[in-house]
Parts: sequence; C-alpha cells; structure tokens
Amino acid sequence: MIENFITSIRINHSRNVSDLEIPLSQDKRQHLILTGKNGSGKTSLLLELNKFFSTIDNGEIQNFQSYLTKKEQFKNQLSARLSSQEKHMLEDRLKSTENALAGFGGTEIFFSTEHLNIFNKYHSGEFILAFFDSKRHTRLTVPSGIKKIQLKKKYNINEKASTNFIQYIVNLKADRSFARDDNEMDTVEKIDTWFNRLETRLKSIFDSQNLELKFDRRAYNFDIITGEGESFNFNTLSDGYSAIISIISDLLLRMEAHNVKSYDLEGVVLIDEIETHLHVDLQKKILPFLVDFFPKLQFIVTTHSPFILSSVSNATICDLERRTITSDLSNYSYDALIESYFISDKYS
Repeated sequence: MIENFITSIRINHSRNVSDLEIPLSQDKRQHLILTGKNGSGKTSLLLELNKFFSTIDNGEIQNFQSYLTKKEQFKNQLSARLSSQEKHMLEDRLKSTENALAGFGGTEIFFSTEHLNIFNKYHSGEFILAFFDSKRHTRLTVPSGIKKIQLKKKYNINEKASTNFIQYIVNLKADRSFARDDNEMDTVEKIDTWFNRLETRLKSIFDSQNLELKFDRRAYNFDIITGEGESFNFNTLSDGYSAIISIISDLLLRMEAHNVKSYDLEGVVLIDEIETHLHVDLQKKILPFLVDFFPKLQFIVTTHSPFILSSVSNATICDLERRTITSDLSNYSYDALIESYFISDKYS
C-alpha cells in the first residue's frame, strides 16, 4: 500500500528565507525540524506551510499542478522568437499564473503521491492536517453530565478538536457501565483497553509508573494521581504538561471517529516551538513520544532546543539562518550540539 507523506518543500519566499529546497526522504515518512536564531523565519515558514495546506481544505490544491505546468510552459514559450504582441500575451498569462500560485503561500509542497490523492484522503478524513501554535494550554470543557457528542470524520487544520476531550472520555466511562449492565463484556473489555493504553502513555510522559487516571463520577471529571500522591486534573496541569496534553487530546479526537486501534491515520502536523514550557527531560521525550503514539503522522516542528534536535533519528534538520540541511543528529552529544551547531559556549 502506497503511503502518503511530504517528500520535499520548496521555499520561494518566506520572511527571511527564499529560494531554498528542503529534500526529505522519497521512500519513507521523515520528520522535519526547523531551527535557527530568533528572527530567522521559523514561525513565518510554518504559517506559509499552513497557508499551502489551507488550499487542500478549500479545494484549490486541485489546480496546483496545472498552474505549475502552465508556468513552465509559458516560460519556455517566452524563450522562443515571438512578435511583440505574442510576447505581451504570454507575459500576461505568466503573470496571471504566478498570481494564482501566490495564493498557495510562499512554499510549494510535494508528496509521495499526487496532490489530488492527498485532497481526496483529507476530505474523506483519512489524512490529518493540524497546526499547533506556540501558545498551547489545555482548555478542556468539564461536562455537567453525560451528553452525546458527534465526533467529526474531518477537522480543519486550525480547528481545536480537543475541547470535548473530557466529555468524550466521561461518555466512554458511562458506555462501559451500561455495557456491563447489559452483559456486553466485549464492549467493556474494549473500553478498558482504551483507558489502559491512555494511562500507559500518561505514565511515560509523567515518568510515574504508579500513575492512575481516576474517574470522579460526581464531578464528571478525571483526576491524574501520581505515584507520589499528587493529584490534579487536565485543566490544572503545569504549563509543560498542559502543552503536551493539548496536542495529544487534539490528535486523539481527530482519529477517534475512524475507530483506528493504533492511531495510525496518516497526516502532517505543524508544531511551533515544540519545547515551549518543557523542562529538559520532557524536551528529550516529546518528539519520540508523539512519533511513537501516532506512527503515521509526519511532524514538522520548530525549536531552539538541542535536546529536540537530537531526540529522533528519522528527521531532517534545517537551520534557516545558515541554510544548512542535516539528517540525524541523534548521535551527537548535547554539548557538541550547543557548542558547534549553535556556535555558543555551553556555559554561557
């Protein structure tokens, strides 16, 4: 089965970056880490990529390849001997085509399959596009009771799917109770497995093997209780954990309507300043955690952190300031990355 992922990004213009090609693997899904000092254009580039993805949502992507072909045709025709009238006509057509391409933002993104295939998969909900800006906090609505929610097959790239996360898992607990009363033990087991998997993931993030996710049936909420006896809920997490949960809960709900057991829907996820609010241990964990949890999502992230740069082997690193592209910094020591890659002294 052919998999769908980005194979290259051509930056035509994006703030301080222009005329730069970022090649990714042609054979397998490879993540992209964008780095560079403040002002080098990391966030601006993510916004340009987001603009390109919005044309997949609005359908304009169906014309993208046609525009590219026409652009090259007009350029080639202009190199031939032409009358002034013919030249003027072709120049007008070329300008019109370039204006149309400008609507896709300052980048051109190419996939392992045709753009039309990505368009079709996205609109059927089989290909996820999501964007997380640097201001990430968990703001989940606490329900007042059991209330049916309609999960969507497709969420828009900037849509916040996670708002109803607590309502969704409260409903799951209610479904389990009703299923047990009706002796539907297969459903009970399925829901138990779902919660066990979520709890296992939380243990990894919180680095607490005795962590427990406990349902408060009177408050229609969940408490996270660590092995050290600390107790908090999803809306009272520290900034770092809140930033992580905001991403996880959003991606979970984007996939839940498809009943995928391994959260293996394909897609591309943009995350700005992925290390925001995270202490060093979480900076080392966050990207490997997301890649493992959502194995068929391709992550494009921005960062200043050497701990992010070296956290996964299957990634291309692009320094926008120096216009350098490197594959796999996972074998570099943090000191080496700080001193050489960032050209600064580790003690400064």
